[in-house]
Amino acid sequence: MLNVALLKKIWLKKEEVPILVIRGSLLNRFWPFFFSVLLLFAAFFFMYYLWQYGSWGLSAFSLAVVFAVLLFCRALYEHYYTCWVLTNLRLIDMYQHGFFRRETSEAVYDKLRDINSKKSGIIAGVFNLGDISVSLAGSRVKLLLSNVRGHERAVSEIILQQENYQNNLSDSKERRAQYMLMRIKSKIGSAAFNKLLGG
Repeated sequence: MLNVALLKKIWLKKEEVPILVIRGSLLNRFWPFFFSVLLLFAAFFFMYYLWQYGSWGLSAFSLAVVFAVLLFCRALYEHYYTCWVLTNLRLIDMYQHGFFRRETSEAVYDKLRDINSKKSGIIAGVFNLGDISVSLAGSRVKLLLSNVRGHERAVSEIILQQENYQNNLSDSKERRAQYMLMRIKSKIGSAAFNKLLGG
């Protein structure tokens, strides 16, 4: 239910099903959260002194509170819309810049190469965070998602969806080939078809 607003931003194709949303940790937005909370505390700490200046002090206090809340909401918004969405057909990479700019790219599972994760640092060890990187075939482009909690599971899920996609693709090719053979058989007749196959 938490990802309903996110999935509305993605144009899902026919028979496409979302499988998993992979996000980085809130630690990726540590500094915006820290500064917004610090600014809010400072505004309330100096509230008594600011209000002594009348409407100017009240305006300064109000501006500080509004700016702190906006900074906090912006960090939450960026965190929510910066993610990878795995579907049964593709990997969708979304990156949110502020409130109004979002970059979205996608790659079908055939194009994914070198899917791996890396854990480094004390904080990553304590919180079980790791970076996931995926290289795209025939390109120098590399998708990267930092500080993902449960990064091993996420990598396993990407590989599993890639295998499922390739199996479904080979099954659909086989079904198309069988359909074409049946059409040829209906056009030329059973005897000619068997003779053609050497039977």
